[in-house]
Amino acid sequence: RLIDLECFLLSGLKAHGTVAPEIAFMIGERSRSVIEYPVGGSGAIVDALVRGLQRWGGVLRLGTPVEQILVKSGTATGVRLQNGEIIHAPIVISNATIWDTYTKLLRPEDVPEADRKIALSTPAIDSFMHLHLGIKAEGIEGLTGHHVVVHDSNVDITVPGNTCMISIPTVWDANLAPPGHHAIHAYTLEPYAGWEYGEFYQEKKRSRAQSLFQALEKIIPDVRSRIVLESIGTPLTHARFLRRYQGTYGPAIAAGTGTFPGPKTAIKGLYRVGDSTMPGIGIPAVAASGILCANTLVNPDLTAQFL
Repeated sequence: RLIDLECFLLSGLKAHGTVAPEIAFMIGERSRSVIEYPVGGSGAIVDALVRGLQRWGGVLRLGTPVEQILVKSGTATGVRLQNGEIIHAPIVISNATIWDTYTKLLRPEDVPEADRKIALSTPAIDSFMHLHLGIKAEGIEGLTGHHVVVHDSNVDITVPGNTCMISIPTVWDANLAPPGHHAIHAYTLEPYAGWEYGEFYQEKKRSRAQSLFQALEKIIPDVRSRIVLESIGTPLTHARFLRRYQGTYGPAIAAGTGTFPGPKTAIKGLYRVGDSTMPGIGIPAVAASGILCANTLVNPDLTAQFL
């Protein structure tokens, strides 16, 4: 049961569906590892990536979503943005999900039928409920930063609301919140089905977030009375702001039943990266997918020099 939980927290699947190297690496380094947290939070990682992009002449354009990947005679020729602008390029790299890439960004006639069928038949892991809080820190002693709460050990850990993950980054970097406060992020699995904007959306949102509040109360019993800022996210939030199919965590490709595809596609000049490609789900895996794609396009020795 413990190894199932460890695997679930990493891949979104239990032990039978998680590839061995993924969990072996994590467990193998645990006895000699320490907490390593980026000063400035996850935003600092984003800033570092942007600096690296710009250092080598890259340009980051925000607020310019892609409407279509342009394909001519089986070869990618660039992209068309939602504002109508066309950018021509000999190579296009998509980090959108497999579903979004093959069903939204490409025209049906541009996608080989076999690839389209694979995209449509690939199972997806559920989305999430998110709880973001700013709380008063006064009187809280000995707080640690990472917590996992399983409400009922007799219930499957994959049942939405049963397993809750909690991160309190201000334990390591107090600058992430105003003086005297903590920032908290808690989340749990939540299916996309059944969610829609409408009259009862806010009510359902608060109801489905209760398991997260209850999990936090096991760490900070009076957390509700300390709240100064509260924001609740749903699968619709996930889908909207991350532009992800059904707000999913990623493909539910279980070990032994299938493999994540590599960066190449059947369309010449079109490559894919992200959690729909090898080696899979999670930040380390997604970062590795970028390196694999780079090594496909450029000599690996040259890639290593850039790193």
